[in-house]
Amino acid sequence: MEDTTKFLQTLELDMVKELVRLCDKHHLTCFMAGGTFLGAVRHKGFIPWDDDIDMGMYRNDYDKFLKIAETELPYPYKIQTYQNTDSHHYYFSHIVDTRYKVRRLGSLDKREEYVWIDIFPYDGLPNGVGGDIFYLRLLFCRFCYHMAHFDKINIVRKDRALWQRIVLKMLLLVHKLFQFDKDKWINKIDALLKSNDLQDCDRVMSFMGVKLQKEILPRSVYDNLIDYKFENMDLKGPKDKDIVLCQMYGEYMKLPPEHQRKSHPLEVLDR
Repeated sequence: MEDTTKFLQTLELDMVKELVRLCDKHHLTCFMAGGTFLGAVRHKGFIPWDDDIDMGMYRNDYDKFLKIAETELPYPYKIQTYQNTDSHHYYFSHIVDTRYKVRRLGSLDKREEYVWIDIFPYDGLPNGVGGDIFYLRLLFCRFCYHMAHFDKINIVRKDRALWQRIVLKMLLLVHKLFQFDKDKWINKIDALLKSNDLQDCDRVMSFMGVKLQKEILPRSVYDNLIDYKFENMDLKGPKDKDIVLCQMYGEYMKLPPEHQRKSHPLEVLDR
């Protein structure tokens, strides 16, 4: 497993370099998100047992990047979105390495995917009660979207909240009774997220992130990015790291118990 994790990390680091190269070329901003930012702060690189990379982009830059990547990503890399790849059921996008595939083992559907890195759009959340109601609308759409792709949900993911795991186990028993249109709900999410101008909002969020409300932060946090060491390169992240990481992970400099240090359940098919 350690050898597999190191192999995937090497591939993913090369993909991040291509992402940064294109962003620099076109004056776009990308930054570390989730466990990748935690890894940079705590380990100055990958969390040793982590086998993926999460990057974020402001919505306007994200949409521009998707168009640029279609034509400018060199072989063996490719941008995958739910619009250009039928099998890509995620709302956020992937840069993939088309030389290597993995089999995902954590969901009902043991699907095959190219080795990837995640790129999340960061959107504005309106202020006050109106923004909270807007977020509830988004959560309902997200629920329906996940029900349409229930067989692809990682039901064994260790960092899910207890209530999420309980709900998923209950839905596992009844999901075949529900009929949800996947295109309808992913397009509703897209339209809602794009309906707010980030500059008019005091809050910013990575809505499809696994941490849900913990990924809602003051926009000012992402207005001030600095370089952090990540393996053999520098990647941007919020200067106010404590605000982000304490909210998402609590005592983030403390290592989790060994039984929680898990990689994605997958196997590499092409090596």
